[in-house]
Amino acid sequence: MEVVYVSNDGQDHWIDAKMRSTKTLGEAICASRPGQLIRLIAGTYEIDQPLVFPRSGEPCQPIILRGETGVIINAGKEPDPSVSASNPGRDRFAVFQFIDVKHIRIEHLRIMRAWPSAVYIENSRDLSFKDIDIFEGTYAFYANGVRTEGIKVTECRWVQDTSMWRSIRWDEIHDGKDDEGNVIEVAFRYLNGAFFGSDDIAGDVEIRHNDIRDCYNGIRMDVSNDNLSAPIGTYNRDVRIFDNRFSFIRDNPVEPEATAIGWWIGRNRFYNCHKLFSQDGVRGGFWYYFANICRFDSRPGPDGDENNGGAVFKLGNGGDIPQPDYVSACFHNSFYLRQKYIKKGTTRGLTNARNAIEHADPAALPPELMPLDQTFFGDAAKLHLSSASPLPVSFTGDLANHPTYPEVFDPYVGVLSDPRAATGPLFVDGLAGEFDLHDAYQVSYDTSLDVLLPDGSIWSTNKDHWPGAITDGTVISGPEYVPVDLDYVRSLPIL
Repeated sequence: MEVVYVSNDGQDHWIDAKMRSTKTLGEAICASRPGQLIRLIAGTYEIDQPLVFPRSGEPCQPIILRGETGVIINAGKEPDPSVSASNPGRDRFAVFQFIDVKHIRIEHLRIMRAWPSAVYIENSRDLSFKDIDIFEGTYAFYANGVRTEGIKVTECRWVQDTSMWRSIRWDEIHDGKDDEGNVIEVAFRYLNGAFFGSDDIAGDVEIRHNDIRDCYNGIRMDVSNDNLSAPIGTYNRDVRIFDNRFSFIRDNPVEPEATAIGWWIGRNRFYNCHKLFSQDGVRGGFWYYFANICRFDSRPGPDGDENNGGAVFKLGNGGDIPQPDYVSACFHNSFYLRQKYIKKGTTRGLTNARNAIEHADPAALPPELMPLDQTFFGDAAKLHLSSASPLPVSFTGDLANHPTYPEVFDPYVGVLSDPRAATGPLFVDGLAGEFDLHDAYQVSYDTSLDVLLPDGSIWSTNKDHWPGAITDGTVISGPEYVPVDLDYVRSLPIL
């Protein structure tokens, strides 16, 4: 590859045992072409205008922009309150903008104070982002446009605001509404973003081995009102969220909006997160949650914040709220909880199987960390789970220690099977993050569990695995990713 050297002043510098000429970062990106390695030497790069890649790389000759240790890109921007849970668009600031381009890689950088976005993508594909530290912003990455696909984000780190978990009320970030339905804009609305946000993108997104912390949402992918009637699979398809760490997430680590199909959420670690998996008002299906581990040692919000209960699943409230069209499966996860498993709402087609679900003993914890009477589910009048065909909900083979388990399922006829009730802790030490099961619960299953995949094939669990994510000291791998077969999916009946 041709190497183009970049410095913060564009002067000659001693690099790799030789005096070499350099370009400024803006000059190098403006002149970039396929087969170039744009290499940034150590220094702080002050950016006041977006850096826009004017042309694409080639499949075998990508454009690569790579920093060396000590590279800091400082945007120096202040928060933009006009962007809140919304598409920032190409007219707002981002350090890097990718518009109608492809085959570009960005690696090994530190980005600071990029409000509203560090990276903005529009109708672009085959873009890769690796080993990037991002501090502050409404979004670390935002993607837009139906021609956007093939986005890979790996080994990146994001810290949005370290005061959010403990010091800012949830309703000071999320806009409210008055009695007439008018939006009430709140003080910290510019924090209502995500590590990876999107609007109307096709999909094929891989988010792997990232460290995502002190933020409002982890991955939040939406569909605009104009496109809600598009065939299922047009948007938010084939999303892989593997082997990440989510810590101090004030709202949802994983939140598809409107429609999602073929989402794989596997082998992630969740530490002090409010509600793990959102299915609120989401059509689609073929969502897989497996080998994830969840724990807590803190509760969010300042005094008086009532939005700090949390749950594993966030469901829609039924009625006119969209529901899944296809099956999904949550299996072999390990949960150490202070919160309810599901608080309220309704879903269909969900198989919840072979998880290890330990509710902590609130009497053994510091006061107020969890309610002394924490329930497994919310009020049965507000939670609707049905075993009715063609998309029954089933809970089968879960190991749980809540004192009301399995009787808590009595209102949900036919939903529960093969319950494994336990007393006392399930894990060696959930509070300390030691998730091996106690010897008494290291019991495998008599049969395998069959899971329908989005190409019509069947994957079966290993019946020798114990409940939860860990067997014999090793996190299970789960199924291999299979892309959605749209012909197969669209041949299925939609309710």
